[in-house]
Amino acid sequence: MTKEAISLITAFLYSILVAFFQLNYFFLFPIFIVLIKEKEYIFNIFKKLFFLNFFIIVLVLFVLFQNKAEAIELFIRTNLILLFSISLFYKSKGYDIVRALDSLKFPSKLVSVFYFTISLIDYLLIDLKKTKDSLKARGFKANTSMFTYQTYGNIFAMIFIKALKKSEDMKYSMNARGFVDKIYFLNSSNIGFLDKFLFFSVVIILLKVVYELFS
Repeated sequence: MTKEAISLITAFLYSILVAFFQLNYFFLFPIFIVLIKEKEYIFNIFKKLFFLNFFIIVLVLFVLFQNKAEAIELFIRTNLILLFSISLFYKSKGYDIVRALDSLKFPSKLVSVFYFTISLIDYLLIDLKKTKDSLKARGFKANTSMFTYQTYGNIFAMIFIKALKKSEDMKYSMNARGFVDKIYFLNSSNIGFLDKFLFFSVVIILLKVVYELFS
């Protein structure tokens, strides 16, 4: 099993643990481990979590009017899962997940679909950044004018057309190379001590909670 597969399984088990079992203080222990592992990026991790909370708060507000306790619990559970997942995959661009799926023997077609989807998203994000830099260099400032709306409309239309064109180019390129469903990856990095420790800590906590639930 590869490092990427271990990380994906760990994230899946932790999400189950937090989502379906009663909240407990020792759910913070795996987060503490992964934050130690990624201590150089703690500020950026919490910054990303902060911006994601704008979407979470909207969801929580809907629940708040019905049940205040459930809204608070939803907020805590969601943030625990997000903080753990962001920390665990902070340095990943998405391809680690594809490697993990391949290592876990998922169908080759599914792995290929994930790979090409991430490649296309990566390409479009780079293109969007170039477009934004180009607009900034021309002195464009967003406001509520019709010109701004037309500009953004043209940008998204161009990105959509480029996405279709890029997907066709990828299809023809892979067909020309004799591609048949399966993508082959280079060997991944070795599983570190903290990766193993994190995995076993989540497993032990999960087993403890299940045991207490049925005992």
